[in-house]
Amino acid sequence: MKQAFRRDGFVVARGVLPPKALQSVLSECRAVLRLQAERHGIAGASADGVQFDSALPDLFRRSMPSYLAAAKLTQYLPSLHRLGVDDAILELLRALGIARPVLSTRPVVHIVSDDLKVPGGYHRTPPHQDWRSVQGSLDALVAWVPLMPIDPQSSPLEVAPGSHRLGLLPSVPHPFGTTVAPGNIAEDAFVSLSVEAGDLVIFSMFLVHRTGPSGQPGVRWAASFRYNNLDEPTFIARDFPNPYIYRPRDELLVEGFPTAEDIRRMFGDG
Repeated sequence: MKQAFRRDGFVVARGVLPPKALQSVLSECRAVLRLQAERHGIAGASADGVQFDSALPDLFRRSMPSYLAAAKLTQYLPSLHRLGVDDAILELLRALGIARPVLSTRPVVHIVSDDLKVPGGYHRTPPHQDWRSVQGSLDALVAWVPLMPIDPQSSPLEVAPGSHRLGLLPSVPHPFGTTVAPGNIAEDAFVSLSVEAGDLVIFSMFLVHRTGPSGQPGVRWAASFRYNNLDEPTFIARDFPNPYIYRPRDELLVEGFPTAEDIRRMFGDG
């Protein structure tokens, strides 16, 4: 496995994650979005599974801010964070050379559908390298976790095998952030990965990858986690760099909230 990883820049480990944990994460992600769908009176909001997914485009059209806020909040679910430190993932990271893994960013939940495209934003990720945004250890890895079966017709993860050996490639601005500059990766370099819930894709942050097209309706759910190697010498020498900025906004996001009456309703009069 390690030889294949060094050659290709990625490995697919089959059936290593507990299905129950994956189902829990997916159910809780849907439950977050369900609260907003019910609030806006979306038909089908009380449905389960893929039947609920069919209600998401209606929520998206009815209130994009509500949809986006709920989608963002899924990234803070305890079950998702617990999945990111599952022993099966950590063992594979160590087997591939990450002696002491440390999370570099919060988890990401990938919700992809042709009906959920934000105007002026990005829909599917373009060809990119995760290292450019993380800038951590040279051996930093991504664990990409499908939460449902994904095939070449359902917005698959597409990778360019061996592209990690090219190093950090030139990039140009893109609504996603950046994309590998044209001319650096040929279109026919990409291969689509077919995976099941329970499989795990681990790849180098230098591997060029993207989201593939969809040939069928529905929502594709996946999650990803990013890890640096605490012991990698250049990571230590560069003072553990972290380009992400985490700070609160000082102003109230909802003016006038909460009132004293709101607090009394929550806690009582004592």
